[in-house]
Parts: sequence; structure tokens; C-alpha cells
Amino acid sequence: MHQPRKWWVGLPVLAGVVYGATQWLTPQVEADLAARVAARLGVAPSAVSVSGRDVTLSGVAPDAASALRDAQGVRKLVFSGPAAPAPAPAASASASLAEAQKPVARPEPYVFAATLGDSVVALDGKLPDAALREKIVSLAAAAGAGRAVSDGAKIDAGAPAGDYAAALVVALEALAALERGKATLSDARLSIEGAGRMNVRADALASQVKARLPQGFDLVRIEVSPGPVSPYLFDAARKGGGVTLTGFAPDEMTRGRLAASARRRVGDATVEDRLEIAPGAPAKFTEAAVAALAALGRLDEGRLQIADSAVLLSGVARYEGARAAIAAALDERLPRGFTSDVRLVAQAAGAPLDAAGCRAALAGLSATPIAFDADDSAVSEESEALMDRLTAEVLRCKGVAIEVAGHWDDRDVEAARERSKRRAQRVVDAFVKAGADPFRVWAMGYGAERPIASNDTEDNRARNRRIEFNVK
Repeated sequence: MHQPRKWWVGLPVLAGVVYGATQWLTPQVEADLAARVAARLGVAPSAVSVSGRDVTLSGVAPDAASALRDAQGVRKLVFSGPAAPAPAPAASASASLAEAQKPVARPEPYVFAATLGDSVVALDGKLPDAALREKIVSLAAAAGAGRAVSDGAKIDAGAPAGDYAAALVVALEALAALERGKATLSDARLSIEGAGRMNVRADALASQVKARLPQGFDLVRIEVSPGPVSPYLFDAARKGGGVTLTGFAPDEMTRGRLAASARRRVGDATVEDRLEIAPGAPAKFTEAAVAALAALGRLDEGRLQIADSAVLLSGVARYEGARAAIAAALDERLPRGFTSDVRLVAQAAGAPLDAAGCRAALAGLSATPIAFDADDSAVSEESEALMDRLTAEVLRCKGVAIEVAGHWDDRDVEAARERSKRRAQRVVDAFVKAGADPFRVWAMGYGAERPIASNDTEDNRARNRRIEFNVK
């Protein structure tokens, strides 16, 4: 059964087959093992070389061996070359957001400040060198006008680019325009705050500072209350159908009072209020301005100028006799310490009016009630302008007879006729004093006999208390 001689004959052939298979399959097996190792370690294939079942890793940390502990086909691990650094762990979304929101450190601003107090000028912050420091102390002393200088500034060479010294000079000169306040230069940004000296206004100061600041520096804030004004000016100009108020008022309440006073005294003319608020008004300024506005209201055209305590009134009176009356009333009503200078001309008298023309002229004006003092002793100051207009028209009615009729309400019938006659007589007296013929102008009191409205309300009773002009 066994034939050894024949068996031995086949051995060389079998050995050749096995050798050939080994030479052909080994590279494929090694390449497959290298690819599996590289994939498991997450490294480039070039970092893995395989010889048989021995694996050589280049640039891989030795602790990678734990990842290949159960890898099939690996018999031996060899490490060569420096280990590659371990990849940084991926940041979580929350960690990335927190990092993004972390405030970025910014360089500390370069700040210098000078504060002008009641008794001292305090310097604080940074200055680039000792020479500029000496100059700034000198300017601060000048700005303080006799106040002591407290120098707390520190030398720091890190001043911003540009002519920083010139910007500091502008800041200290602006401080000199204040009674109290502060100038702060932060990097290239200048801020000024405080209360102005005499005649200092924030807008004017801002314009001066902006014009003088060197290139690259900006005035970013100015909050300066106006200083006292001298001379303290108030101006009211009446022309055509309008009155314009300019100059100053010490506060909003006074400003409103002056505008309201002008409106009451100029009839149907419009009032444009351009007054500014500023301190420095002399004592009794408001009373003087109100009295002077009453005088202006009596003019056809004119101008009122107040400079401190001096009052100048110029313009055109409605008739010759009004010139002296206006000047006398103004002088009497001005507060003590104020002086008046009245320069008026009289309006040329119009052509004479016949009865129809006179009736029409007086009817148009009498639509506005004439107000009297509480005791009926005189026409009230607020109706003086109306009386000037009526008088100017009556003086044109030379050949016309005019009855000035007074009327009253029915609350006291017995006294009504007397009071209505007394008021009518005050009007006649004014006409005659101005030059009207006393034989052609007379007063009549009708009391409550001729009402134009029922006497059931105060408004209606006020309508019945009136003056009418009956042209004969």
C-alpha cells in the first residue's frame, strides 16, 4: 500500500507551490494589516509599516498599544520617531460661546481732568512729561483767577497720537471761561461741563473750542449753563402786524409773563418770542419791562430797548397829544432806579371824517370793550392803546356831534345809571384833553335801560357793561 519512492517524488513540486503562494499572498496580507491598524489608531497609512505580523509605528505615542491589544494578526509592535502630539479635544458649544462672550481686554484710556471749584483748581490723571506739566499748572492757575492749584497728575509717556499738548491748552482755556466746572480729556475726546462766567454761552464756547482743537481731537460733550449777562438786554420791536421780543429773561416764568403782557397790549398784532434764558437781570427788571411794553403797545410802530436799568422807547404815537402822555405814564410806572428816554413822533392826522365815516370808524373800534379801574376813576392801563386809537379817530370827526353812552347791568338799578355815566365821562375827558371840541362830544349814562344780552350770567352782564358811540 505504501510506496515511499513515489511519495518522495512529489515533495519538490509541493514545496514549489507553497513557496510561490507565500511570495504572492504575503504583501497583500501585510497591506491589509497596515490599513486596519492605521484606521484603528486614526493615523496616516504612511505611519504604519508591517513585516509579516510585526507592526512598526512612526511618530505615534506608545500608549496607542492599548488600542491594538485585541487586533487580529498583530504579533509585535515597534515604535520609532518622536511621538506626534495628541489632538486637542474638541471644544464644546457652550465652552466656545463662553469664550466668545468673554470681554476683550481694552487698553486703559489716557485721561487728564481739571476741576475748577470754589477755592481750588484740582488736576488729576496723566501728563506725558514734566515740561508740559509745568505749563498746565500755570494755565490752571490762570483759569482759577486766584484759586490755589492742587496738582495730582502723574507722568505717563503713553499720551495719544497728535498734538496732545495743544489739546490740553484748549481744554484749560475753556475751563477759564467757567465760574465752576470741569474739563476732561480722555484720549482724544474732550468734555466740558459747569457754569459760565459773565456773558459766556454754551453754543459760543463750543464753537470756539471746536475751532481751536488740533486735528484728531474732538469736543464730544459740552454742558455749560449760561453765565450772567452784562449789559442785560431786552428788546421789543413793533412793525406792521407783529411784535418781536429778543434779548433775555431770567427764567421761564418771567419769559412767559413778558410774552403774555405783550400780547395783551398789542391788540391783534402777533407776538414772536425769541427771548433767551440768562441770569444777570437787574432788580425789578420784570416790572420795568411790563411797564415799557404797555408804552410800546400805544405806538403805531416803535421799538423798546432795555439795557440794564436804562429804557429807550422810540416810535410813532397815534396823535400829537399821545407823545407826552406816553412818556409821562412810562416815567411814572418804571421802578425806582430805572431811567427812561422817550423819542416819539406823532402820526400825521388823516383826512376829516363826515358823520358816516366817523360812525363806521368808531363802530369798528368799540367792538373791543374799554376796561376801567375798579373804582371807575380812570381807563385801565390795558385799554390805553385802544383809547389812543379811538381818540385819533374822534379828532378827525371835527364837525360831527358824538354822544358817548355808558351802559350797565341790572344788579343795582339805582347805582347803574351813575356808574354808567361816570365811565362815559372818563372817556369824554380823554377826548377833550386830546383836543376834541367839548361842545360836540358829551357823556350820557343809560344804566340798565338798554341791555344787549339777558342779565342771567356773568358773561352776559359783562356784555351789558359797555361804552357806545352815537354819532348824530
